[in-house]
Amino acid sequence: MTKINQLDSLKVFKTVVESGSFSAAAKRLDISAARVSKSIERLEAELETTLFHRSTRQMQITDSGEACYQKALVLLNQWTTLKDELVETQEKPKGKLRISIPMTWGLSQFAPILAEFMAAYPDIHLDIQMNDQHVNVLEGEYDLVLRLTQQLSDSSLLCQRITSYSFIACAAPAYIEKHGIPQHPSELIEHDCLSYNLPGTAIKWLFYDGKKSLEVHMEPKLKSNNSQLFHGALLAGLGICQVPEFLVTDDIASGRLVPILQEFDAPILNLYTLRPKDRRATYRLKLLNDFLQRHLKKD
Repeated sequence: MTKINQLDSLKVFKTVVESGSFSAAAKRLDISAARVSKSIERLEAELETTLFHRSTRQMQITDSGEACYQKALVLLNQWTTLKDELVETQEKPKGKLRISIPMTWGLSQFAPILAEFMAAYPDIHLDIQMNDQHVNVLEGEYDLVLRLTQQLSDSSLLCQRITSYSFIACAAPAYIEKHGIPQHPSELIEHDCLSYNLPGTAIKWLFYDGKKSLEVHMEPKLKSNNSQLFHGALLAGLGICQVPEFLVTDDIASGRLVPILQEFDAPILNLYTLRPKDRRATYRLKLLNDFLQRHLKKD
């Protein structure tokens, strides 16, 4: 079995604490549970303390383990900083970045930015996970998470708003010719609607008439947890959809889709970057963040 040094033992220990079990940590680290257990035993022997109370049913961190975890965060961050500073002195950014991005936005907006960034910095290797669900920044060990949301609630993270998008209700000319145009949001219940929906959440669209909010609850003709799916359905004239503007800007400009209910304001969708507070931003992460700012920030 490959020998595990003290630094590796701290990394394993940190992962066990954040994962909640040896088996979960082993899965995240892509090593065997036996190796995780051996690493923790070696660390406990080195520190002459018990880090976890273990039984057949549960595992609980000790007070010494909690103190060790806080110190491990500092030490591992210092090690990462040292490596990054040595790399930066070579004036050639390189290394890995693990990123989570929304799937729909990623496919339509991030893909061209990604290609340009990788061409500019060929020695930076990216691990990009695409998911429309809100991922856990810490458990996923992400360097950066991009999140589309109307309101952010992750107070324990460093966050920065990069840009924002309006929602637009629209339909194809063929649908409008056949069914007409609703003049008020309340008339949408009489139309075929295509709606984004996450399991367990109410299906409703929101509009604003001045300061007054107007909620429209409906039974959509098509619902999905991915907005990209609606694009083809919209163009085919299957119904009306309220979608983020980045999905339909070109179609509206070309006349393939027609915006409706424009006299009513719609919600704003903000794009945020999120990262852990206890982790120093590496040079390559700063490069990516600046790259996103330049390409996405609106005048």
